[in-house]
Amino acid sequence: MSNKTFGMKGIIFFVSTDGDDSWSGKLDSPNADKTDGPFATITRARDAIRELKKQSLSEPVTVMIRGGKYFLDEPVIFNKADSGTKDCPITYMAYPGEKPIISGGRRIEADWKPYKDSIMVCNVKDWNFNQLFVNGERQTRARIPHDGYYYIENAVSPTSFKYKEGEFKRWKNLNDVEVVFYHSWNETRFIVSELNEDERTVKFLDPKARHVISWEGAGGPNRYYIDNVFEGLQQPGDWYLDKNTGDLYYWAIDDIGKLEIIAPVLKELVRFEGGLKEQHVQYINISGITFCDTDWTLPENGYPDCGDVGDIVHPSAITWDNVRYCSLVDCYIKNVGTYGLEITGYGNMIINNEICYTGSGGVISRNYDEERNVFSYNHIHHCGSIYPSAVGINVDDGGGTISHNLIHDITHSGVYTRHWATESQTIERSNQEQGLLIEYNEIYNVMTDINDGAGIFIRDSNIIVRNNLIHDCYAYGGRCPGWGIYLGCETRDTIVENNIVYRADEVIHVWYSDRNCIMENNIFIDGRLDQINYQNPRERIHENIKLIRNIIYYTKPSHLFIFSHEKCLPSESDYNVFFCTAGDITIRGIEGVSSFADWQAKGFDKNSIVADPMFIDPKNDNYNLKPESPAFKLGFKKIDMSKVGRR
Repeated sequence: MSNKTFGMKGIIFFVSTDGDDSWSGKLDSPNADKTDGPFATITRARDAIRELKKQSLSEPVTVMIRGGKYFLDEPVIFNKADSGTKDCPITYMAYPGEKPIISGGRRIEADWKPYKDSIMVCNVKDWNFNQLFVNGERQTRARIPHDGYYYIENAVSPTSFKYKEGEFKRWKNLNDVEVVFYHSWNETRFIVSELNEDERTVKFLDPKARHVISWEGAGGPNRYYIDNVFEGLQQPGDWYLDKNTGDLYYWAIDDIGKLEIIAPVLKELVRFEGGLKEQHVQYINISGITFCDTDWTLPENGYPDCGDVGDIVHPSAITWDNVRYCSLVDCYIKNVGTYGLEITGYGNMIINNEICYTGSGGVISRNYDEERNVFSYNHIHHCGSIYPSAVGINVDDGGGTISHNLIHDITHSGVYTRHWATESQTIERSNQEQGLLIEYNEIYNVMTDINDGAGIFIRDSNIIVRNNLIHDCYAYGGRCPGWGIYLGCETRDTIVENNIVYRADEVIHVWYSDRNCIMENNIFIDGRLDQINYQNPRERIHENIKLIRNIIYYTKPSHLFIFSHEKCLPSESDYNVFFCTAGDITIRGIEGVSSFADWQAKGFDKNSIVADPMFIDPKNDNYNLKPESPAFKLGFKKIDMSKVGRR
């Protein structure tokens, strides 16, 4: 059978579910006698390239992977020996028009029997897992309450609390039950150790959490749900694994014989293992491949919380460690237990991928060099089902370019940058000054499960946030606010320009000790609580914060600005257009200042106006300005949103 080279240059190997690792890999399908044809595994193709490289690599190499599902027994590992060069890169790609799927799971092909009603049962002895996928969709591990949360009555100790009548019982396999607590911006997953039904108290193993049961944070009384409990089997799609007996119970969504039921056996799928310093993995490209079906595991005493925001739990489904000049393009990562992708390195391109239905977040980036990583045109959504502190894109260190992404339905923040070291995240943050550009992203519907986050949540220095479209950022339950843009702790040397932000608890938040930050030429619309919150603890101060040539428009009674105290005042606020369709402009937090006239008398916004900015169709979220808008007379420049997101 002749190969289809699709006009590609260089050496080509093929991998197929019908292949054999003893064959040459030079044919795209088995020959008539089935004595030669494609490889059966990516690992075998990798090893064939290693053999080529022993003689020298003088042309590009491509591994074309035919459609079908490839179940891994172990992660595929690449190291320096597997690298390409600038002139001779190595590419692992989908065969044109076909869809290869790399799975970390196995089909459950046990003998299913009726248990009760539509609940089926089978035995998977010696196979423990925490996720179940049916026809490609994550199913619900049995929990109570099935939807929503309980709220503790009161904390008894850091690891025990009193519950309300009827919320806790001595369920089957109580020692295997997990309780997930929410602490404003992160969570703890406790394991039950003792239950006193007379006193209505439950005690847990101590996971050494930074945020204990008694710590409410800014989100009000702790809420919780009870996970992995047999009695939580309540509707189609629910499942429970009795890890003592190996019995798997599943409330089938259809005839069990029609379903592909997969449970994970691996926690990661692919790892690039670069060594120290110059021992990089480099010039490897991956394109058009689906990666799915990995698990997460719980530490012996439970999950302690990450100590901050971002929930970096290892391993990610795909990990690139000390990697440069590699790319992931047109790939699909879904149904994984933690983050989809974790990169440490520089000069890498993550383009046009879809990452969704992850247990934690979408992408983690670290960079200790001057050359940026680029994350563009990706679709990241529905992240954080296991670790709700997770974020869409997490810049853990260094900078980069985050552009033209579509990010939505995230349990915490859309983009979160450069948090400090925590007890459970010990890696040193050593490159926080590298430039970070966040532009042309569309971000919406974040904080679906948690509080105190934002569409874009930044910390530290040298950041540009521009031309982003951010909307519908409300903290879960209306608790500690959710922000469109959050200039977090000690944000410095940062520009926020040409963004359109609408519908949030607060449109923008300027938090403690921020300095040298400019907010210019933005459109901020409809903060539920207020529009801009300038906040500091009493001993902190803002330095050189400027609000220039912005439009702030809101349709319900709320404050234009809220201040903690005089030290929170901006250094400059002027040439802005303010308009409230529901009444007068009001300001809170500065003695003697409650109206816009008071604000101007204090020396601010002398050249600003209170006037209708004249949007084309604000009721339908068209915030383009009519030519006669008064904003243009103040120097406001038109914001072009035609290129935002994956457009």
